[in-house]
Amino acid sequence: MLEPMIKSAIERTEHFSQAINWYKTAFQENPEFNQTFQTLANELVTCSRLNTSLKQVFFVAVGKSAQVAQLAVSMLVSVGIVARFVHPTEAFHGDFGVVGKQDTVVLISNNGKSSELLQLIPGLQEREVKIFVLTSKADSPLAKAAKHVLFIPPFEEKCPLSQAPITSSITSLALCQLLVAATVELRNFPIEEYAKNHPGGAIGKRIFLKADSLMIQGEDLPLVNKNESFKTVISIFTKFSKAAVLVVEGKKFLGLISEKDLRTAMEKHGAQVFDLKANEFMNKNPTVILPGLLAVDAYKKMCSKNPPFNLLPVVDAEGNAVGMLRMLDFITAGIHL
Repeated sequence: MLEPMIKSAIERTEHFSQAINWYKTAFQENPEFNQTFQTLANELVTCSRLNTSLKQVFFVAVGKSAQVAQLAVSMLVSVGIVARFVHPTEAFHGDFGVVGKQDTVVLISNNGKSSELLQLIPGLQEREVKIFVLTSKADSPLAKAAKHVLFIPPFEEKCPLSQAPITSSITSLALCQLLVAATVELRNFPIEEYAKNHPGGAIGKRIFLKADSLMIQGEDLPLVNKNESFKTVISIFTKFSKAAVLVVEGKKFLGLISEKDLRTAMEKHGAQVFDLKANEFMNKNPTVILPGLLAVDAYKKMCSKNPPFNLLPVVDAEGNAVGMLRMLDFITAGIHL
């Protein structure tokens, strides 16, 4: 038997789902809702960072709606829209000085009665800015004062006190997210541009990070000459602690010696292993990659074998050893398929 708290959570889940699904019905059956949504989405697109008109969109709200507005701004900025959040009190005391008549202002208030927002209306109308109101109340003062009203589902707050804006926070945020997605579609916003705004995120790394940035190179790269003794190989192996050494002649890559190769040599030759030179027990045909690959492509190469490669030598077009990639470094950098 379910606990009362769990039963209530299930009921709220159903309530939230119905409230969100209200948008589907509105899009399908309400031409006015559709038109206003498209109008606002197009206005947001004109505020694109790549647009030469230098238009901006300002989101204004108080309370929990302010937090929704701030998240909406954050999302829009991440997809290249010039958006700002302004608290109405700060706006009333000077922060709206940068607003011009080419700009767009979005006011969010579930009940449409926020006095902090209402006091801004005359000044905004005087500036001839485009005002959009997001509210659930068609007969509210804000809805009546604005030319463009985009409605939030008029559902009760599914809160034990019937006061906390639980439902309206979800539905107003959903509407903002739908607008964000619409701006991406309208502009055919490329993932490369999105990645430029997220260079440290997973998408940015997939598109821009080169494997060269992760490889062991320079003075940290463990190299041994082909004629070095087994003892010297062990010494260099221990000194660098990179799980392998690259065997070279001058700069030319000849082979790889991994921990497995060391064990195999010792098992095969016993005490005579110390008489061997590096080129006599190295892996002469390891899989290698060229420098300049995207990190994600190098990672795909490492994962192409089962089990995956733990490391790959990086060899340039002239056959020179220039680096070594380890699976550990990809994991540390957060690279994944």
